[in-house]
Formats: sequence, C-alpha cells, structure tokens
Amino acid sequence: MTTLIILGGEKPSVPLARIVANRARKVIAADSGYHPALESGLEPDVLTGDFDSIGSVPEETAFKVVPAPEQDATDFEKALRQVPDDCRELEILGGTGLRSDHFLTNLLIAAGLPEEMSVVFHDDTQSIYRLTPASPVSLKVQVGSIVSLIPFASCTGVTTTGLHWNLDRAPMGPRKGLGQSNRADREDLAVSLESGTLYLIINHPEGVNRLAGLPEIVQA
Repeated sequence: MTTLIILGGEKPSVPLARIVANRARKVIAADSGYHPALESGLEPDVLTGDFDSIGSVPEETAFKVVPAPEQDATDFEKALRQVPDDCRELEILGGTGLRSDHFLTNLLIAAGLPEEMSVVFHDDTQSIYRLTPASPVSLKVQVGSIVSLIPFASCTGVTTTGLHWNLDRAPMGPRKGLGQSNRADREDLAVSLESGTLYLIINHPEGVNRLAGLPEIVQA
C-alpha cells in the first residue's frame, strides 16, 4: 500500500502532486500541506496538525480531521501517526526546501522509519530515496540524470549499477567516502547496501513538468 503525505515545505507543482497522488491509496495533509493539496484538486483522506498555519480548520468535510495541538512533535511526525500499518511505500511532498532545519529534521525522522518501508521525498527538481539494507532500490530513470549518494550514517557494502562511477560493496560515510554528482549512464539504476542508512538523490534534468513521470520503481 502506498501512502502520500503532503507537508508545508517546498510546494509541489500541480502536475507533480497529481502524479504522486494517483498512485497513493491514502493521502494525508499536515497543516499547511492542505493548501497545495487543494490547489492541485486533491482532497486528502486525513488532515492533521495544530492548524497554526492554515487559519481556520475546514468544517463539514468528507475527510477526517485529526487535531494535534502538541508542540513536542513536528508536522511530519503527526502525519506519520495516520499512516496505515500495512503501508509499504511512503511518498512525501512538501518535505524539502524553504527551511533547511525542517528539511534536515524530515530526513532524520525518515531515517528512523521501519527499514523495510520504501520512503521517498519528491519536489519538482529531485527525488530523494531513503535506502536501508531491507529497502534497496531498482529504478527506471532518465539517462544523464545527476545522481548523488549521501550516507546519513556510516554505511558498508554500498553497491550500484547503472551509474557512470559504480560502487562494489564500498564503505561510505564521514571520512569514508561520499557520492555527490554521479551520473546515470543507463535507464536501469539499482542501489543496495549491507548496513547503515543512505539517501539516493536523483535530479530531474528537465524538471518534473516535462517528464512523463517520476523515476519508476522496478518491483523485485
């Protein structure tokens, strides 16, 4: 099951929001993430948050409204409470950009999600996949896309195929090696690792508005 969370960071374009929403069985808007949802013609299944960013809470809606007024959790954490237990793929819009502290905190929170869950952040210039040993990725991408591998903690056994500079069971991390600004030489891209948490960043060379779609996950 795929779940979409819409946060209040970098606002997705209407085409991007619709592409991602069309493959989600549940859509969750967190606080000001409600605005880009409405602008894209999407009605969330759930709206949650402390609602300090959206003004008045909509009344008599067909969707579920879950107030979460406490200040010791972020909007992302509040939205995650509404994710179904059977969710296997989590996609996030509005989780990047604007404030770097929010963006980095979102990456930190995502790093702690169940290892077997596929987690990806999208905006109109990039897709950011969280990888763990239990959730490698195999993707269809545009040849020529700029691809970066950013270890969020020390990683071992990082292996890639489809890149200009491939890795074979390489260590990555502070003082061990990074992977900024590689390039996709083939349409088929695969990345796996043996331990740690890694973020795979794929830059959309022409922007999402001119793409037929986003990178496509190839089912194993």
